[in-house]
Amino acid sequence: MNKEFRIIHHNGWCWLFWSVFFEDFVVGSVIRHRPCRSVDFYDNVLWSSLTLDYTPLYLDREYASRTDFGNVIMNPRFLLSLVIGISTRDTSINTMAFLGIDYERLVRPVYPGDTVCVESEVVNKRESRSRPGMGVVTWVHRAYNQRGELVYEVRRSNLVYRRDGSPWIKFLRGEPVGKAEARPGEGSRPFDYNSMQFTRLGHEQWLGRFLEDFSPGEVIVHRLGRTVYEFDNVLSTVLSMNTATLHFDEEYMLYHDYGRPVVQGPFIVGLACGLSSMDLTMNIAADLGITDLRLRAPVFHGDTLHAVSEVLSVEGSSDPRFGVITVRTRLYKGMMRTEVAEITRKIAIYKKEHTPWRFIWR
Repeated sequence: MNKEFRIIHHNGWCWLFWSVFFEDFVVGSVIRHRPCRSVDFYDNVLWSSLTLDYTPLYLDREYASRTDFGNVIMNPRFLLSLVIGISTRDTSINTMAFLGIDYERLVRPVYPGDTVCVESEVVNKRESRSRPGMGVVTWVHRAYNQRGELVYEVRRSNLVYRRDGSPWIKFLRGEPVGKAEARPGEGSRPFDYNSMQFTRLGHEQWLGRFLEDFSPGEVIVHRLGRTVYEFDNVLSTVLSMNTATLHFDEEYMLYHDYGRPVVQGPFIVGLACGLSSMDLTMNIAADLGITDLRLRAPVFHGDTLHAVSEVLSVEGSSDPRFGVITVRTRLYKGMMRTEVAEITRKIAIYKKEHTPWRFIWR
């Protein structure tokens, strides 16, 4: 990757800045990012609370102690946000939009007290066919713990500005502001209330769903919704060390295609998992990772999000205590008429007779 340092002289002032645009990326190059980040239990508490993700494996030490992990582990959605955040300055600080991820590998658990270091490999780049002056860059981000062990890997793609079309350069030049916010078209709701079937569990609702309670083809309209505020966006972004200014710099965003700050993508992913957590992960054995993520429309301050999940498959595993569900969760805004994101992931869920709840509530 070509690292460009520029000195700008203006009215007697000298500014040195470094920035990476689409044309600067070289396929095959590897970047080791600084700084690293030590994580703690209260990162989990803050992130999980912000995203309404009440999965016990990340918050409940008693529950987690009775799983194969032996203790609370870091929320994988926080890890996604942190890995992208640490890498942002060297990869996507000039991004137009986060497009999605092709896969996520949770190689080893990350525990409170561990230190996470990140490196990024540029694996692909191409000119945008629909947006002149931009291109799509794909990276594989790898995270390592303090022992040098690979703990996490994710492949993501962003739409990145070329230098000549960059809002940052236009901002520095003081060009006239004329960008209009891109507004996605309104659609219909993803379900027909009159045709919905309501599922009754064979046990108390507060116990959550066990493996036996999931059926392929089942659609779950999750009860929780969440309005996203400026506070959520700024806090989740800085918590993850994310320096992409499209999330918190209103003057810069006047030159951006969106016209105003956009909510960071990993927080949207966290909300998709959080809003669905009460129906999907209350008896979790392990999160097996995201297999596909696509972001369809931007989310701005004041948007309200709701989630709908479809169970794609229910399978057994080599361990008789639990099985694996594959679920696709779609996130909507605008009275559930505009699809924001689609996320597919695999989750290991305990069978009823093996859930840690049997030992906690006797």
